[in-house]
Amino acid sequence: MIDMDIRAVLEEAHRLKSMGRYNEAIAHYDRILNEDKNNTSALENKGEVFYYLGRHEDAIGCYDQALAANPNLPTVWYEKGYTLRKIRRYAESLACFDRALAIDPDYTFALANKGYSLNELGRYTEAIACFDQILETIPNNLRAMTAKGIALRELGKNEEALGYFDRALAFNPINSFVWYNKAIALRNLGKTKEADEAVRIVNKAQAPGTSDNTGVGVKKS
Repeated sequence: MIDMDIRAVLEEAHRLKSMGRYNEAIAHYDRILNEDKNNTSALENKGEVFYYLGRHEDAIGCYDQALAANPNLPTVWYEKGYTLRKIRRYAESLACFDRALAIDPDYTFALANKGYSLNELGRYTEAIACFDQILETIPNNLRAMTAKGIALRELGKNEEALGYFDRALAFNPINSFVWYNKAIALRNLGKTKEADEAVRIVNKAQAPGTSDNTGVGVKKS
């Protein structure tokens, strides 16, 4: 297969991936890898397809192979870290996000996901530092606001956490994930009536035929 053919097959594989025709996309990426086993674009995108299929270990294997060929690919470090975070291997994910940020210090997705992993590990003060860095440059980042609110709440700073949840709700007043976390903070403060109202809004947002608008689980965020 000549180089021009590889480019054409790669474009077709990407098209199939974007259409959700994942098995066909894998077959195309494999055609490329049979000719060029270190094609990092094919490896990265094949890894993403495996992720979408729930084949997380296979995805990580693709990312590892791409990074063995070229360790200076921030997006691959990020994708590996994201996959590890989704399967609750938080400490390992942190190492990947740090590698991505060492290459590209302005990689917001990597910084945000580093913060999420730190939250999961109970390292809330370090997580807040990540979210503050994001909010300095993107003050309206709803996910960073919400995640900082969660970290503050877990540190016992419920009133301060409510401020961040309210800021997030000012941008998206029907985001049930934010309302849910606000309800916990309210209950922690003994504000039972307000907490119950927040829960009512959560339940309404998640009723059949509505959207909860959480953004939870959206890749690249």
